[in-house]
Amino acid sequence: MRRLADWLLLIVLSAAFVGALQAAGCPAALFLGPMAAGIALALGGRTPTVPASAFTLGQGFLGALVARSASGAFWATLAVSWPYLLGGTLWAIVLGGALSLGLHRLRVLPGASAFWSLSPGSASIMALMSADYGADLRVVAFAQYYRVLLVSLAAAAVSGLWLPSAGPAEAAAVPGASAFFAPFDGLDLLATTAAVLLGLGLARLLPLPGGQLLLPMALTVALKAVWGATAALPPWVLAPCYALVGWRIGLGFTKESLRQSLRALPVLTVAVILMILGCGLFGSLMVRGAGLTPLTAYLASSPGGLDAVTVIAAGAEEVDLSIVAAMQACRLFLVILLAPLQARLLTRLSRP
Repeated sequence: MRRLADWLLLIVLSAAFVGALQAAGCPAALFLGPMAAGIALALGGRTPTVPASAFTLGQGFLGALVARSASGAFWATLAVSWPYLLGGTLWAIVLGGALSLGLHRLRVLPGASAFWSLSPGSASIMALMSADYGADLRVVAFAQYYRVLLVSLAAAAVSGLWLPSAGPAEAAAVPGASAFFAPFDGLDLLATTAAVLLGLGLARLLPLPGGQLLLPMALTVALKAVWGATAALPPWVLAPCYALVGWRIGLGFTKESLRQSLRALPVLTVAVILMILGCGLFGSLMVRGAGLTPLTAYLASSPGGLDAVTVIAAGAEEVDLSIVAAMQACRLFLVILLAPLQARLLTRLSRP
């Protein structure tokens, strides 16, 4: 009965946090709400256990979500604008690595956790992958979602200043109930689920760090390339996956890990602002070299928050959405591939 009561309390708290965050127009509310509820219960000494198999299944569907970014428009835009997309992506990775090394040198965050905290990829995927390389999953998740929050707020603010008729609140609006249960292709959902389950099965056989994310992602991309199937992931499928991952991270928090995260907040804020400004500097090069509008270049080079930035870009008529989505997705793929190499390199550079 105690376990059942803990689960009911966790679900009710999660729903309340998600509703409050969505009302505030906060990005990633479906993940942040359950994580916040998990932290609240963990600090209160009540920690229901998320089954490892359910957590792994959530990771697999998040990998398929990344694969959905590789649409036909993505490849077409990449073929035309690849020098700027690749250059902007590598610049964001190098900038994030340099600032992460600074966090470590200043002893704001411990080594492995510092090296993953500012990787400009998907916050949930960076946090999950970091655990395979010795980082503190809780600290990395806190820093990554704080980065996404600041980057999304900056993108919404710039969009609102540039286009006063579509302010930040409208640009960052979350989908309503009708969108949550929008029609979908049942066959595509079945094929996507099969790709995820096959990828998770291979991840148990192959000793690949982050395989629970990378292998379902790779198989979903292959599914689209070979059979032309779309990665069907309706919101009612993704919401439990976000909740499972958020609960697993939040319930692992302790008072000490939370204190460590909060102590790092001032310096972390400065680091994220420097990252936003540095990526904006590359965006100005795209304005001059590629002839993009300033708002398109800024949103395309914005360091992270693929979903939030894409939603903001979709609300502005003069923004080239294909460029924004392609550059954000390109960075997401490359960061997932290069983040482990970068973390190992930064570990070597940080040694006395």
